[in-house]
Amino acid sequence: MPTITRPVRVTPAEALAVATTIALPALARGVVAPRPGMVRLAELTGAERHAIGLLGRLRAAYDGRPLLVPFGGRSVMVPLDPGDVRAVLTDRAFSPASRVKRGALAHFQPDGVLITREPDLRERRRELNERVLSADFAPYARVAEEEAATLPRTGVLTWPRFHAAHWRIVRRVVLGDGARDDVTLTGQLDRLLGDANWSGLRGQRTDVRGAFQRRLHRHLARAEPGSLAAVLARTPADAAVHAEGQVPHWLYSYDAGATVSFRALALLTSRPGPIDPGHLRAALLESARLWPTMPAILREVTGPTPYEVPQGTVVVIYAPYVNRAEAGDSYRPELWLDDEEGSGERWTGVPFSAGFAGCAGAKLMLSTSVTLLEALLRERSVTPSVTLEDPVPASLDHFRLRFAVKAADR
Repeated sequence: MPTITRPVRVTPAEALAVATTIALPALARGVVAPRPGMVRLAELTGAERHAIGLLGRLRAAYDGRPLLVPFGGRSVMVPLDPGDVRAVLTDRAFSPASRVKRGALAHFQPDGVLITREPDLRERRRELNERVLSADFAPYARVAEEEAATLPRTGVLTWPRFHAAHWRIVRRVVLGDGARDDVTLTGQLDRLLGDANWSGLRGQRTDVRGAFQRRLHRHLARAEPGSLAAVLARTPADAAVHAEGQVPHWLYSYDAGATVSFRALALLTSRPGPIDPGHLRAALLESARLWPTMPAILREVTGPTPYEVPQGTVVVIYAPYVNRAEAGDSYRPELWLDDEEGSGERWTGVPFSAGFAGCAGAKLMLSTSVTLLEALLRERSVTPSVTLEDPVPASLDHFRLRFAVKAADR
């Protein structure tokens, strides 16, 4: 059991620094869907680097105690020590269904497990997610291989080209081959994600969400063999669980694997010498550790906790800091090579969250991403447009990342 330390209230000047250095840049970047222009600006201004530095100084000043920061009329707790991060993520009094998250995710997944407030219903929804997303991964390797073959073998590999291929993987794995080219579905989801960035400040587009849900339902109704839709169709669940309502989050979270994979490709190809196929999974985990696709993990206090903070307190785990504070700023695949679950004694941060609300589909994403990278690199020589020397930068703009591609030497 980790040692619990009493939170400390920061000074008004420090609270202002947290707001301007961490909160506002994260909101501008997009808390649900990253805005390309803001991602570029964050990289140019070193926003994440400044935020990590500020939290490091505050941790030293307050002996690692969690920070209490007033923000927007509410009390926000920011844990910095690994023991406190673990304590928050494993204590069910810290609910993932925070008000801010509900306001954001309700735009496209109103019945999703992460914003389910009732503990019993959340547990049943979580169980369904785990059962479906842990099914046999073997059929999905073929999908990743086939879509990797559509990527250029000579010329330039750009983010739009890679992202489009990855979306085809996601649609085929989740919904079946019949959804491969349904860019309308994911276009509708993109519109809803853009609204989700504004949380409750923007009204919900019920027309777009309705059209998205109807289109999604038609794909799920096919229950195409070899897809998650087929596994979902044969997995029992009561009506309150709303099994179909879990699928939008699978599409959304699975899509983040494209960003993780594209950055992992840069990590792998920036190093001299041949690429060890055994390092692909480790590179993906390092990509997610070094550049989290979500800047913050949110929790809300719903009951008594060892920290003695009032109910309604928002907890913000700032992933860019937490993932680097102990494991460092260098590319370290060795952190994962002998730790298949990423759950050993070494603190490696929270690349896929953790605890009872950790990412249920992380293994599925890693499995298909390993296959995708392996297939991509098998017959291609790939050179990135950036040089990622240690320590690697705090930001990496995947929208502008490019790779020169040519046939591999035999």
